[in-house]
Amino acid sequence: MTIDEQTLQQVVSDVCSGMLGLEIEPSEDFGCDESDALSAVIRISGDWESLIQVLTPRKTAVAIASNMFAMTEEELSEAEIRDAVGEIVNMVGGNLKGIVQGESALSLPCVGECVGAAPFDSTFNGLTVANRCQGDPLIVRVLDRTVYA
Repeated sequence: MTIDEQTLQQVVSDVCSGMLGLEIEPSEDFGCDESDALSAVIRISGDWESLIQVLTPRKTAVAIASNMFAMTEEELSEAEIRDAVGEIVNMVGGNLKGIVQGESALSLPCVGECVGAAPFDSTFNGLTVANRCQGDPLIVRVLDRTVYA
């Protein structure tokens, strides 16, 4: 089974709303100011080869971390903000891995400033869903290497 847009959107909603209690709604706006954004990427390898990315403005990452750790924005460290974005990509990746048949392994998330590096640059050719999370953009991309290679 390959992941389609509806499945990806449902997983993102389940993780953000159901598991983390975040306010999330689908959006038609795929824009995200990458000059002040955090990107978290995780790799799924094995029978299903893919990369998953969560891209969000720093403001949204702070709101997510504040909610996740039950802390005020002032109390949060940089590590906690990055951990929160990494945890979202980890949970989305884990849920997607569980849907696709076969044996696959999940890497640890890599979180950092968004630099538009391949394969998630302007030439990206994969599946993308856009959301408003706590009122701001939360973009999730899947590069299924068996489909888009």
